[in-house]
Amino acid sequence: MRRKLLLPPLRLELKELKVNLGEGNFIFVGSSTDEWAANVPSEWIEQILDYCDGFDNKYLFQSKNPARFLKYLEHPVMKKSVLCTTIETNRFYPDIMRNTLVPQERAAAMQEIANYGIPTYVTCEPLMKFDPAELVELVRMCSPWQVNIGRNSRYDITLPEPTANEVKMLKAELEKFTKVEVKANAYCWMR
Repeated sequence: MRRKLLLPPLRLELKELKVNLGEGNFIFVGSSTDEWAANVPSEWIEQILDYCDGFDNKYLFQSKNPARFLKYLEHPVMKKSVLCTTIETNRFYPDIMRNTLVPQERAAAMQEIANYGIPTYVTCEPLMKFDPAELVELVRMCSPWQVNIGRNSRYDITLPEPTANEVKMLKAELEKFTKVEVKANAYCWMR
């Protein structure tokens, strides 16, 4: 049985736009949220991008809605950014993936971003049951510099997980064209 999560109202923490980000850092912006989700106002995204551009850093932006990145590819901060999406499977699990783009749409948007010349990453986390050739092709479409593989870290939801052998084969296939990092919570798959 799934418990419904009650999320707090969406807000932009304006005090965060006054923090000195320093220089020479690689910053994961919005690491605990999806600032590119459909319900996030465009003005907030623009404020965040403008703020980040005021510092000499490199930025990582991640979204399950990477098609929204496309509107901002000309923003100056994108020249010093890496764009990332989650492709946790090639399948669509409607009970789990209700409010996100299907993996094929995410991969298509990331392909356009990579073709534009912006570096890309992919996270396969939480990795769910997949069809090997199809998942590898979706990730390949993104031309990622790096792929992170991880397991479900939430205890309130059970996901359809692949076997250890399936994950090992996936890692081997992905390593033919990109760097693969296995997160600590997924080491059990690598034994």
